[in-house]
Amino acid sequence: MTWIFGRNLALSVAAAALLVGCGSQSSSDAAKSAAAKPATRKALNAADELSRNMVSAVAANKPSALPIQVKFELRERPNVGQPVELDLAIVPMSASVDRVSGKVEGEDGLEVIEGAQIAATDRPAEGTPIRQLVKVLPHQEGIFTVHAMVTVDAGGQTSSETYAIPLIAGGGADLPGKATGPTAGAAIAAAAPARAGETARTAVPGTAAAR
Repeated sequence: MTWIFGRNLALSVAAAALLVGCGSQSSSDAAKSAAAKPATRKALNAADELSRNMVSAVAANKPSALPIQVKFELRERPNVGQPVELDLAIVPMSASVDRVSGKVEGEDGLEVIEGAQIAATDRPAEGTPIRQLVKVLPHQEGIFTVHAMVTVDAGGQTSSETYAIPLIAGGGADLPGKATGPTAGAAIAAAAPARAGETARTAVPGTAAAR
């Protein structure tokens, strides 16, 4: 009887230890799983982190043969005689891009006073924007186009493309949306499609070109 009692006691102790071990392992696995969740979260592409107000510039040749995207954003509504900042982003869309460079020009009545030269960037990371701050100065009212001429070396070949960035300076009394910022940009975008067709072919004028 003593032997049987001792055996049963030993079996009970072993079973209890097994349950404790399983519970500990389960808790440990749950903790590891919870800790691993942030690591498995899909990393955001740097291109996706661009300002929501950024829109695509329009390539002179469509579709563009260059493996890049060019996006821009005007920080405020352009006024005659007042410099306005233009955020430019060139996004390499292929790992084959070896070098990116370029320049920015304005047409008559619109002067580029800062950021005209886009410095060369070697071996840019795919999906990582190359940022350029450009300042333009409208000398008169009207609808103008900023031209971003980008040169890309990829796959042993050098290619260039011109991208149109249209904007409206002054003359806002008869245009919808007097406020500055994204709301005004959307209003200006729909203001004068005919002029945009002349300067940038398929571009939509204003601070919000066609995506």
